[in-house]
Amino acid sequence: MKILFVFAHPDDESFSSGGTIAKFKKSGATVKLITATGGEEGETNEICKKEDLGITREKELKNAAKILGIDKIFFLGFKDRTLIKIPKNTLKNKILKIIKKENPDVVVTFDKNGGSKHPDHITISQSCTNAFVEFSKLSKKHVALYHTAISQSYLAKYKKSSIEYKAFGEMIGTPDEDITTVIDIKNTYLKKIKALMCHKTQAKDVERYLKRSKLVDLKKEFFRLISETSLI
Repeated sequence: MKILFVFAHPDDESFSSGGTIAKFKKSGATVKLITATGGEEGETNEICKKEDLGITREKELKNAAKILGIDKIFFLGFKDRTLIKIPKNTLKNKILKIIKKENPDVVVTFDKNGGSKHPDHITISQSCTNAFVEFSKLSKKHVALYHTAISQSYLAKYKKSSIEYKAFGEMIGTPDEDITTVIDIKNTYLKKIKALMCHKTQAKDVERYLKRSKLVDLKKEFFRLISETSLI
């Protein structure tokens, strides 16, 4: 099986799907990643100068990828928080070109609200979803598109405990009944945490993520099947 993950920033892969990536790699799958930006507008956490953040985060991602078992990373080279300004077809076509060449069985990206409502997340979701639609029309095998999902029941617990993440507005999440796929990552959870720790510049986000373990089962990752083809 070949799986392609498509995200906006270094660390998106580890936060949203780290355990799943490691689990499928362990099962023998080929796992590759598209990262659209260098995350230049994120926190430096005093690890580096602001002007060096993109280069630093790229190195952090490469270290995390080794832990998770990602076979290859495609860096698109766009600037953080600029994806919404890029012509829609430009980003879609870059993603589509890679999808056609790699011919994955499964493509994974953010949900339509970008998980956290980050404009880059939303844009990468739209562009990847549109690219998959075109790819699926050409594919001669079964292919599927999944969106990452944040359970609304989990979000309710975060809100009640005052650890809700609202940097880009109140998160919407996915209704629990709409989640189609729950991946048990208990056997790869530690790898996910080790990968997250590689993103040292984003330590505050990692700390906030780990606080959630007191409220919910972080040894599960959620996805929603958006589209698939049939050969029947």
